[in-house]
Amino acid sequence: MRRWTAYALLTLAALMVALGGLAGLLNREVLDEGGFVANVDELRKDPEVSTAIGEQVADAAVAQQPNLVAVKPLIGQVSAGLISSDAASPIFRLAASQAHRTLTTPDSQQIVLRLADFGSVVTSLLRTVSPDAAAAIPPNLPVTLSTVGGQGGPIASAVRYAQIADTLSWLLPLLALALLALGVAVHPNTRRGFVGAGLAIVAGGGLLLLLAVGAQIWASTVDDSTLIGAVEGGLWTSFGQPLFSVATLILIVGGMVAVLASASLPDVDVDERIAAVGGWVTRRPSSIRAAVARGLVIALLGLGLIFWTQPVIQGLAVVLGVGVLLYGVLEVDRAIGTIEARDAARRVESGLPERRRRGWLVPAALGTTGVLVAGGLLALNVRPPDSPIQAIADRTEVGCNGHLELCDRPYDEVSYVAAHNAMSAEDADFFLAEQPTGMVGLLDQGVRVLLIDTWYGQPLDNGKALTSPQSFPKALEQAKVTFGPEIMQSVNRLIQQLQGGSPSGPVQPYLCHTVCEIGGTPLLNELQGVRAWMDAHPTEVVSIFIQDAVSPEDTAAVFDQAGLTRLTHAPRGAGDSWPTLGEMVDSGKRLVVLQEEQGGGTAYPWLLQGFDYVQDTGYTYPTVESFDCQLNRGRAASPLFMVNHWLSNFTTLYTDAQKVNAADVLGPRVEQCQAERGRLPNFVAVNWNNLGDVPQVVDQLNGF
Repeated sequence: MRRWTAYALLTLAALMVALGGLAGLLNREVLDEGGFVANVDELRKDPEVSTAIGEQVADAAVAQQPNLVAVKPLIGQVSAGLISSDAASPIFRLAASQAHRTLTTPDSQQIVLRLADFGSVVTSLLRTVSPDAAAAIPPNLPVTLSTVGGQGGPIASAVRYAQIADTLSWLLPLLALALLALGVAVHPNTRRGFVGAGLAIVAGGGLLLLLAVGAQIWASTVDDSTLIGAVEGGLWTSFGQPLFSVATLILIVGGMVAVLASASLPDVDVDERIAAVGGWVTRRPSSIRAAVARGLVIALLGLGLIFWTQPVIQGLAVVLGVGVLLYGVLEVDRAIGTIEARDAARRVESGLPERRRRGWLVPAALGTTGVLVAGGLLALNVRPPDSPIQAIADRTEVGCNGHLELCDRPYDEVSYVAAHNAMSAEDADFFLAEQPTGMVGLLDQGVRVLLIDTWYGQPLDNGKALTSPQSFPKALEQAKVTFGPEIMQSVNRLIQQLQGGSPSGPVQPYLCHTVCEIGGTPLLNELQGVRAWMDAHPTEVVSIFIQDAVSPEDTAAVFDQAGLTRLTHAPRGAGDSWPTLGEMVDSGKRLVVLQEEQGGGTAYPWLLQGFDYVQDTGYTYPTVESFDCQLNRGRAASPLFMVNHWLSNFTTLYTDAQKVNAADVLGPRVEQCQAERGRLPNFVAVNWNNLGDVPQVVDQLNGF
C-alpha cells in the first residue's frame, strides 16, 4: 500500500512539474511586460509576419487610392522591409507596451493597434523605387493592424486566463516539491523513493518536451498567408523554443536525481538498466502487447520524421543529449568511487585513518554546470514550407457553362467572358496587375477564356523570377513598347533589384507580362490548377489564348505534364464546323488552346494557330471615345470574334476598368461591334473582370 501510495503521489508530482514549468514560461513570456514587448518586437522580424503587415499597408493604400493597385506589390515589399528593420522597433515596442497594459488592466476597453502616419515613411522609401507610386500615396496613411477587444474580447480573455499563471508559476512548483517529498517519505525504501522522484521529474519534463514538439508541428501547419495566421505561427514557433529549454532543464534535474540515487543503491546496476532500455529499442519483446506497443511507437516516430522532420529531430536530440550528459556524470561518479575505494584500501593497509568520501561533490558540481549550460542553449528550428492547397470543386453545375440552353449551341455561337493578361494577378504580386487573381480564381469568377503571355523564365530563392537570357532582349523591347518611357523607369528599377539574385532552378516556361522580373508564375503550376479545376467542373468548356514566346514543343510538353492534353479539342482545320458545347462535354475534349505566334502544326494539332481562327479589334485605346470595332488581327472570315475592351493607361488600370466594364459602356460597345462585323462577339476580353457588369453583358449576348 505504501509503495502504490508513493507511485500515486509521484505521478501527481510529475503533472505538477509539467504544469509548473508551463505556468512559469507563460508568466515570463506573456504576463511580464518586458518579456511580452520583447516577443512582439522579435515577432515583427518574422518574414511571414512582416510580409503580412506589408500587405495590409498596401491594402490600406489601395483602399484610399484604387489606382495604386498597379504598384501594390512595390508598396507591400517596401513596407515589409521597413517593418522588419531596426527603424520600426521603437514603434512596435511602444504599441506592444500600451497593448499589454490595456489588456492586463481590469477596466480595459477596446483598443486599436495602428501605425499612424505610416504613409509618409513608406512614400519616402518608395521614391527611390517608383516615384509615380510615391506621389500617389496619401501622406498620412493610417494602417490599422488589428482591433483588440477589451474585457469581452477573445485576446483579452486569453490574457486574463493567462494571469492565473502568475499565481500558478510559484504555487505549482511548491506543490510538486511537496508531493515529491511525500512520495519519497511514504515509499518503503527511501533511496528507491529518490529514484522514483527523479523519474517523476523526468516524466514532467518529457510532457513539456512533447508539448514543445507539438507546438512546432502545429506552427508548421498554420496558414501564414494572412496576418492572423502569420502571427499565430510566429508566436507558437517563438513559444516552442523556450519550451524546449524548460523541458531540457527539467529533464536534466530529474535525470540527475534518478541516476545518482540509482548509483547509490547497492542492488541496482545502472549499466544493466541502460542495457535493458537499449535492448527494448533493438530487440522485439516476447510479450504480444509490448511488441505491438514498441512497433506503434517506432511507426509514429517514422511518421514524425517524414512529415515533421525538424521538431521531431529536435525532440530526439534533447532526449539523446540529456542521456549522454547524465551518463557522463555517472561515469565521473564511478571513477571517483573507484579511486576512493583504492585509496581507502591502501590507507587500511598502511594503518592510516580513513578519509571522508567526496563521491557526491563532483557529480553535484557537474550536474549544476550541466543544468546551467543546458538552460542557455536554444535549438534551431526551421519550419517546413507549406504544402500547396488546391481548390475543392463544386460539381453541382447544371447544363454547359452554367446553362442548359448552351449545350445545343456550337462553340462559335456562344459568348464567353475573357480575361486579358489573365496571369497578371494582384494576388500573385504582379507589377501593374490587370486581374484580381490567377487562372483558377478567374475560372471560379466565371471567366472561360484566359488570355496569357508565355516567356522563358528562371526561379529565384525569394520566390521571384528572372527572364531567361534567351527571352530577355525581346521581352525588354516589348516592355518598352507596352509601358512607355515613364513606367519603364520603375520597371528597370525592379529588374535591377532582382538581376543580382541566384537562380534556384532551371529555365522553364513562365507566365510573365513581358519581363518576368515584374511578375512571373511557372506555367506548369497554373496549368495544373486549371486541370484540377476542369476535372472538378466536368460540364465547363474553357479556352486558353496564348501570346507565345515559348516554342510549341515546350508549350505542349508543359500541357502534357499538367495532364491537360487529354482535354484539348483539335479541329480538322480553320474551316471545320465547331461542335456544340454538349458534344465537347460528352467527348471530354472541352479545352480550346490557341497561340498568337505559332501553332502546333501536325505534331500538336490541338495547339491552334490563333489568328487563323480568331479576328479581333484594336487593343490600344486611350479613352472610351476612342473605342472602335475595326478589324485588327485575323481575317474577316475567321470564325471567332474577340472584342478587346480595355484602356491602355497603366497608371489608371483599376478605375479605367470600373468605368469601361460598366453595362452602359460595355453593352453598347459589343452591340455595335456585333452589328458592324456581323458576328457574335465570342471572346469579350476585359481587365479586372470582377469590376462592372461583364457577366451580365455576356449573358445578354447569349440571350439570357
